Amino acid sequence: MYRLLLKTIPLCLVLMLSACKQQIKEKVVSYYENDQPAKVHHIDRHDQVIWEVEYYEDGAVKMEGGMKNGKREGEWKAYFQDGKVQSEGIFRNGLRTGKATVYHPNGNLYMEGFYKEGHHCGKWTYYDEQGYVVKNVDYGE
Repeated sequence: MYRLLLKTIPLCLVLMLSACKQQIKEKVVSYYENDQPAKVHHIDRHDQVIWEVEYYEDGAVKMEGGMKNGKREGEWKAYFQDGKVQSEGIFRNGLRTGKATVYHPNGNLYMEGFYKEGHHCGKWTYYDEQGYVVKNVDYGE
C-alpha cells in the first residue's frame, strides 16, 4: 500500500499541475551570474509555493519537489549534472521521512535506508561504486 501511495503522489501532482496550468505561476527566486535561474517556485492561485526547482548554472535540473506552507512536502529528487538521479526521498512538514536512496554517479546504489522525522533510523546499507555492500549500520528507532 505504501509503495502504491509513493507512486501515486507524483502522478497526482503532475495531473494537478496540468489541470490547473493556467492558475500556476512561475517565479524565479534567484539567478546565477550568467542570468540563468538558480531557483524557481511554482505558485498556485492562492499565492502558495507548491513546487520548487533548483538548477545548475548550465540550466540542468539540480533538485525538485513539492512544497507546503513554505516547507518541503512529498517526494523530492536530486540529480547529477548529467541528469541521472542522485537521490530520492520523502518529506513531511520539511523533515525527511520514509525510504531514502542515494546513487553513485555511475547509477549504482550508494546508500539506502529510512528517515523518521529528519533522522536516520533502522538499518542503512552502504555500497561501493561496483554495487557491493561495504557496510550496514543500524541507527535504531
